[in-house]
Amino acid sequence: MKDVEKIGKYAALLSIIEIGLGSFLHSLKIPFSGHTLSLNQGFILTKASLETQESNSPALISTTSALLKTLSPAGKKLTPMLAISMQGQLFNLGTRIFGKNIIGHFIGMTLLCLWSFIQPLLIYLVLFGKDLVYMAQYFIKKINKVFPVTQEGLLSVIAIIVIIKVTLGIVAVIAAYKLKGKELTNYEKWAKKQGERSKKKRVQSDAPIYALALRDLFNPLFIVSLVLTGIFYFYSRSDYSTLIWSLLRPVAAGYIIFLAIRIFPIERLADKMKEGKYKSLFQETLKRLK
Repeated sequence: MKDVEKIGKYAALLSIIEIGLGSFLHSLKIPFSGHTLSLNQGFILTKASLETQESNSPALISTTSALLKTLSPAGKKLTPMLAISMQGQLFNLGTRIFGKNIIGHFIGMTLLCLWSFIQPLLIYLVLFGKDLVYMAQYFIKKINKVFPVTQEGLLSVIAIIVIIKVTLGIVAVIAAYKLKGKELTNYEKWAKKQGERSKKKRVQSDAPIYALALRDLFNPLFIVSLVLTGIFYFYSRSDYSTLIWSLLRPVAAGYIIFLAIRIFPIERLADKMKEGKYKSLFQETLKRLK
């Protein structure tokens, strides 16, 4: 089997999960679904890296799968595409620097796992700005009066969560080394089965884009952040104009960003890339998806 066929095979496998099961999970807003999908991506990229000669196979597979995300009928497309592509590039960085070996794959998986924490943090820093930092410091001080909570302790909890994710990623890498033959075939069958099952359950919304962007504002994490911001300004004895501004600003910024994500002409960009250097790989992947 040629390299392009092998890469196409794994790009198709990743796309089945991302377009099928991934779109279904995201549309239901199931917690931690993005982290689960990123671990699956790392497993597939490790397996592909072991079986192909192409040094950039993780990046090629991830970019191809991200382009195919434009075919997904449910949910936002730009942010998942960015996540898939960046995670692939970071995984690829590990194997390019340390080689296509266990160390390179461990480093690549670690970088991949970190991005699933970095991307949402960057988005919320854009939405709330420095208020996010001030709010965290304020609530740490308040909670510390009842429970012994410090910034260092909170950072330790976050570090433990990240370490757990990275540890699961390393387990996925080891599984990719161990699973062969029949076991891998069973995994591929399971992935296709999940993709077909999610297609039957998916429902594409007929609501206008501006209404969908408004619905994005009801994301639980965004709502919690907004409520905590309001509490912070209210109890810090700010005047009402400051309180109202502090709440309206992230809502307005959030709506503009969520709307931009939905109206961004990602399909046109994807079509141009499909006709470029990814053309043969994209065609091979589509052939395997049929």
